[in-house]
Amino acid sequence: MERTTTAWLALQTGEGALAVGLVFAARSLPSLLLGLASGTIADRADRPRQLLAVAAGALLLAAGFGLLIIPSGVHAWQLAAFAFASGCLQVFDTPARQALVLDTVPRDLAPRALALNALGGRFSAALGAFGAGVLILSVGAAGCFVVVAVGYGLMGLWVAGLHVTQAHRGVVAVPFIRALKDAARLIVDIPVVATLITAGIACEMLGFSYGTALPVFAQDVLAAGPEGLGALNAAVAIGGALAVVMLSLLPVRVRREPLLGAVFIGFGLSIIVFAATRDIAVAALVLVVLGFCAASFDVLLQMLIQMAVPDKQRGRAVGLWVLGVGSGPVGHLEMGWLVGALGAPIALLINGMLTVTVATTLLVRARAYILGKTSQKGERVNAEAGRRG
Repeated sequence: MERTTTAWLALQTGEGALAVGLVFAARSLPSLLLGLASGTIADRADRPRQLLAVAAGALLLAAGFGLLIIPSGVHAWQLAAFAFASGCLQVFDTPARQALVLDTVPRDLAPRALALNALGGRFSAALGAFGAGVLILSVGAAGCFVVVAVGYGLMGLWVAGLHVTQAHRGVVAVPFIRALKDAARLIVDIPVVATLITAGIACEMLGFSYGTALPVFAQDVLAAGPEGLGALNAAVAIGGALAVVMLSLLPVRVRREPLLGAVFIGFGLSIIVFAATRDIAVAALVLVVLGFCAASFDVLLQMLIQMAVPDKQRGRAVGLWVLGVGSGPVGHLEMGWLVGALGAPIALLINGMLTVTVATTLLVRARAYILGKTSQKGERVNAEAGRRG
């Protein structure tokens, strides 16, 4: 709900796609600045308390922005500042939340647990996106942010009653700076992690930047209002929900690496097809497929990164994934510039083609890993490197 409302407000500032790109870039920037630190903290702190602090901060931020800023009118720089602050909170939410999921289940059930957690997020994202489109018309953007604040309050209440034995408890804590360096060394010491981070950065810059073009595409190409944008965002979330349902039901014995390569290519192809649509119903169907591929890539990447490192470093592994998300500002600003210069359809077509090209290149260069043919000896080397880290 927050992201749909913010994107719509950015479009209404009169600065077009550049304002939308600026807002998305500002939201992603904290991942680049704080990704490693947030993962390291998640490996050292009490994770439920960390989530509780995030919920409290987000509640105050959303309520203040909705009640104090929007009624007097909002500018692009204010939306960017809000998005940056929201991103700073989110960057400390993700590593703690993902690592906490694996604290609740045996390691062999981790893929299903992460998929189920993602399922809840995708369904709520679909409801929030559709709800934002309706609420903007009925109660305005300020009312949407008040509802967002209430949602964060409910999150805090749930987390406050959560009691989970954490895997990193009982491990001798090393100095924070050393732990931060150990997190960075995971990329060097474990080749699989380097491959996954490379894929994540490329997909973040070229694939996920479609979100910057979506509000402009909805308004200028599909002639849709806020309810139309909400429906399109909801279609993405529904596709994501379908993806995590499939992943949660997938037998544990099925290797996830080949799926990652397939959905990476599918992500790029769906962006290309979406660029050619001119009917909102058809566009929504294509976005269901796009959301399916995007969510599958996201969940599989997080899952494989965590499974590639020792248990005591899972938070830092997710921190590396968050750091990869931090490459998003480059993609969003690039997409905003392309949309302003060439129009949303051409911009989407260019990035879709680049996504397919990069995904195919990765499939060729890392074929042994993506196709699940990594030798047991190589896996032992990765595990030993992780233990040294």
